[in-house]
Amino acid sequence: MFEKDLKNDRIETLIGEKCSIKGNLKGQGLLKLDGLMDGNIDWQEDLIIGASCKIKGNISCCNAFVSGYVDGNIICANTLIIECTGKVKGDITVKNVIIREGGWLDGKCNMIVEKNSKEVFDN
Repeated sequence: MFEKDLKNDRIETLIGEKCSIKGNLKGQGLLKLDGLMDGNIDWQEDLIIGASCKIKGNISCCNAFVSGYVDGNIICANTLIIECTGKVKGDITVKNVIIREGGWLDGKCNMIVEKNSKEVFDN
């Protein structure tokens, strides 16, 4: 799954620690951010937010791995992992969420549920 892909060193786009972006970012492939970002991210694949990264803006992606700070809402089509150094201030909409001990979320969580799922309760 997502964590295995991170070990394959397939980073296609890198925003370095000394880089600062003001504006929106859109693309695909594996994106790793270590710098500062002031704007929204609309990414078609996976996103790694490094420990030194600070983002002020909303994020939409397939999977996200957060070790830094995000001030904004996150929508992940699959999995959001908030590491022990990760901080998210905003609402999340995800299919799966993992928050490691020490990581935090200040917002509400909406889970994506497939409508044909047999786990839906009948009322």
